[in-house]
Amino acid sequence: MLSDFQPIILNTPKEFSYIEIYFIHDLHKGNHLFDQKKWDGLKREIMSEPYRYAVHVGDALENATPNSKSDMFYQTIPPHEQKEWYTEQLIDMGEKTLLVVDGNHERNRTTRVCGMFPLYDACLAAGIKDRYRPHFALLDVGVGKRRDTGMDKQVRYFGYCVHKAKSQTNFSSADAVDGIDFFAFGHDHNPKDVPRGKLVYDSKNKKLTEKSVEVINSGSFLTYGGYAADNAYRPASSKIYKLILDGTRKDLRTVGFYV
Repeated sequence: MLSDFQPIILNTPKEFSYIEIYFIHDLHKGNHLFDQKKWDGLKREIMSEPYRYAVHVGDALENATPNSKSDMFYQTIPPHEQKEWYTEQLIDMGEKTLLVVDGNHERNRTTRVCGMFPLYDACLAAGIKDRYRPHFALLDVGVGKRRDTGMDKQVRYFGYCVHKAKSQTNFSSADAVDGIDFFAFGHDHNPKDVPRGKLVYDSKNKKLTEKSVEVINSGSFLTYGGYAADNAYRPASSKIYKLILDGTRKDLRTVGFYV
C-alpha cells in the first residue's frame, strides 16, 4: 500500500465549473443501529450528478472484535460480510471515490490483532487501491479551468483527511498542517463546520497574508441508542456536509444539509 505522505493527485473534468465533495465516515456497517435509509439517500444524492464526489474517512465497518468497546453480539452481520458490503459500495461509486482512510474500527482492531487491513482489501477489490491511505490522506484536486490565466490550468485545492482529530478553541489538528484549503475528520459523531484562520508569510511577494481553512466534521450513520445511550451521550445531529469547490477561481463553500 502507498505511504500516507504520498498525496492523492486528481484532475476532475475541466468542463465542470465546480465540484461537490461529500464526506463519508462513521458508517459503522454491521452495527444494529446503522441507518441504511440515511446511507441509501446520501448515496443516491452523490450518484445523481457527475460533478459529485466522496471521500471516506474511516469507521466504515463496525468490525467488533474481542476486547473492543463494540458489542460483538449486537453485530447484524459478521466482519467479513461487512467488508464485502463496503466493497460493493466502492464498486458502485467507482471513480466518484476520491480517497479512503482507515478509522479506529479498522486499523486499531483487525490490523493490530492479525495485521489485516479490511478497507485496503475493499479498495483493492474495487480497483482503487491507489486511493487508500492507512492513517491520513492529502488530496490535491484540480477543478475546472482558471479564468485569470491564458494557460490551460485548473484551480487546485489541497485537503487533509484523517479519521480522528483535535477540535478545540485554542488548537485544532488543522493548525498543524500548512498549505491546505480544507481539513476533514470524524470519529466523535458530532457534525460541525468550524473554519480556522491563520497568518501565512508569502515569501514570493514578501508580505504576511491571512488564510482560512475549512474544517469539516460530518456526522455518523447511526441512530441513537446502544453505546451512546449507555454512556449518557446526547443524541447527535444527523446533519452532514458537502464542500463546493469553484473551478474558475479559488473559492470554496461548506453546505450543511439533512438526508
